[in-house]
Amino acid sequence: MDVQIKTRDIKMTDGLQEYIDNRLERLGRVQEPVIDAVLELRGEKHRSGGEMTIAQFTIRTKKTILRTEEKDHDPHVAIDQSVDRMERQIRRYRDKKIFVPRRRRRAHAEQAEQVDLAADEVFDVLDEGEGEEQDWEPRTPVRHKRFSVLPMDETEAIEQMELLGHDFFVFFNPDDGQINVLYLRHDGEYGVIQPELK
Repeated sequence: MDVQIKTRDIKMTDGLQEYIDNRLERLGRVQEPVIDAVLELRGEKHRSGGEMTIAQFTIRTKKTILRTEEKDHDPHVAIDQSVDRMERQIRRYRDKKIFVPRRRRRAHAEQAEQVDLAADEVFDVLDEGEGEEQDWEPRTPVRHKRFSVLPMDETEAIEQMELLGHDFFVFFNPDDGQINVLYLRHDGEYGVIQPELK
């Protein structure tokens, strides 16, 4: 697998490059064509002092996205943990065989190709009480993400979200022809947000 290495606020040395190459050589196969694979290393100043390394590893295929993110003061540890976690995700993905059925994919391919979502964060809706004056300043997003949304049913979305280890997941629901958001509730159950145009 050809993995692109990106760095930000981290100096890439020959030794670190060789270490990454050795770790990635032992990575298991996804068993389907990989569109792109990126290991991003970012430097970040920690509040308690010192530098932290964030290692974010993303593998994207036509059918799924696998992503891990780990951080540590030692870049080698962050890389190890991120690659190890990706290895576990690949194994789980292969074992579960989470593939969108071809028939459904063909039927909704044209719809799904048109769906591109710009997302920053999913916020909880807070009940602030009626009639109370709030002293607040508007916040702005610090990061924007753009990604392709795959057609799948709710069961497949739950499996995909569990694979990624996220507490929310955005997917295209071919049953209602819209983007849905699956989220993990505080009671451990799942909820789905479905848009309703007025």
